[in-house]
Amino acid sequence: MNVLGLVLGLTAAGSEARTIVIGGLAALLAESVAMAGVIYTSAAAERDYYESKLEQERREIREIPDAERAEVRDIFRERGLEGELLDRVVAHVTADPERWVDTMMRDELHLEKPDATGLSRAVLVGLSCAVGSAIPIVPYLVIAPANAAIVALIASAAVLFGVGVYKAVTLVGSWWASGLQMLVIGMASALAGYAIGVLLGAR
Repeated sequence: MNVLGLVLGLTAAGSEARTIVIGGLAALLAESVAMAGVIYTSAAAERDYYESKLEQERREIREIPDAERAEVRDIFRERGLEGELLDRVVAHVTADPERWVDTMMRDELHLEKPDATGLSRAVLVGLSCAVGSAIPIVPYLVIAPANAAIVALIASAAVLFGVGVYKAVTLVGSWWASGLQMLVIGMASALAGYAIGVLLGAR
């Protein structure tokens, strides 16, 4: 809720609606691009890490196949296989280098192949951030700043609580506790911006 804090701070400082909207849009754009960039670079880092581990496993299969074969045996032994069945499974897995390395990546290192670029995720996060950040700006387009601040605060609080509820419903946890947590964190950030605006506006 960085944008909410900004528009509340500008309102408290006595700024005009036009200034508040421009400042809010600038913050919206900066935050959306920054969030998308973080997601994109994180995805790139995940991809680079996966590729480095993949190459390492391929090299080890070439250079120390006996040790790697023993690791495959350990993996399937832990799953309850033994005797002739275990021997057949190990032989089957290690007969194909690609199947062998896939098994090591998935079952030893617990790594899944990441998205090709992470671009789609970055775009989605950036757009979601832009939509969320636009909520406190919209009231300033239609009503006076003093009333717009109240509407922006109420609308943002409702969205924050809703996001917390959605997180609990789709993942795990108490819906009201999750909603309240998101609400408190978001409002604390917003009110910090408001407090700064009050202090600067008083000068």
